[in-house]
Amino acid sequence: MKKISDPYFRIPEHIKPIEGGPVFDPALHLQLEKPERIYSLEDFGHTKEAAAAAPFDLAVTTPFRLLSDLGVEALKESIENLKGLRRKSERMANFIRGSIFYSPFIKELCLSADVNNFIKSMTNSSVLPHPMGLYQGHINLCPEEEGREVDRWHTDTVTLDYVLMVTDPKEYSGGHFEFFQCTKAQAIRSMIRDEADPHIVKVEFPKAGYAILQQGNMVVHRASAVSKGVERTTLVQSYIPDSTNFNDVSKLDDCKLVDPHDILFTEWARYKAFLSQRKLDHLIEKLPYCLDKNQVCMELRQAIRDVEEAILEISDPNDGRLVHLAQDALTDLL
Repeated sequence: MKKISDPYFRIPEHIKPIEGGPVFDPALHLQLEKPERIYSLEDFGHTKEAAAAAPFDLAVTTPFRLLSDLGVEALKESIENLKGLRRKSERMANFIRGSIFYSPFIKELCLSADVNNFIKSMTNSSVLPHPMGLYQGHINLCPEEEGREVDRWHTDTVTLDYVLMVTDPKEYSGGHFEFFQCTKAQAIRSMIRDEADPHIVKVEFPKAGYAILQQGNMVVHRASAVSKGVERTTLVQSYIPDSTNFNDVSKLDDCKLVDPHDILFTEWARYKAFLSQRKLDHLIEKLPYCLDKNQVCMELRQAIRDVEEAILEISDPNDGRLVHLAQDALTDLL
């Protein structure tokens, strides 16, 4: 089956990558160390049936080392060069999207085979960097408004991602990465009741260069407000299962309000075409003989469903909706 490679990955024709920044060297910039613990979906209260239906059994890990000190400094320099691309939204206070289009260092980090294999070792399953560049190398920065959360409570519209701490936690107060160690339904019930919840876990990163890995669409999480300090930067890198048989949780509506449409719609079309192409390749190789015509047609429909859905989504004139679980949004989600 086709893999993601440099010829597949494209930088939009009208974007010129930054020249003269750090050059990624895995031998110098990576320091891959396993987490102390990997929490399963059952540890979060999911049933065995729900856990079996998910692409991965992993819910979230404890912090693990991903970058060396040199890697942290190179990533900081690369992000500093992108500060002019900062944007805001209702959910995320201060962020940069599409960083891998502009920064060769971030691009090579996000597409690193060493990191990909490291992630695979924690999930016990093959993974690929998310085919959409807009879902790779997402950067969250410190909010400019006092008391504003870095990112509100939400679940991701990607299957798997790591959250990498770029700033030393000693340089700021607050700004914790937090998650509910329970199901999404249990987390929503707690928020509706507006009660302190013992399920909420605050992650303590030892230093910059550490990350946590999560099955983000199964875990309710946020980054809380920074109470002291002006720097608090994380990088989020997303993955999909290396499989033709998984439930794609990505949503175009979530992207419409945060991504430029001249890039987004082409990226979305290419992503959905990638999924269908892999399914068609699998069908060409594996479709059994002796099926009746209805079964054959069903297999073909399944293979092209992603492309057909993409046409409907791109054609939809609505403005999009970036879903989060703030109190004022809960009613619509129930």
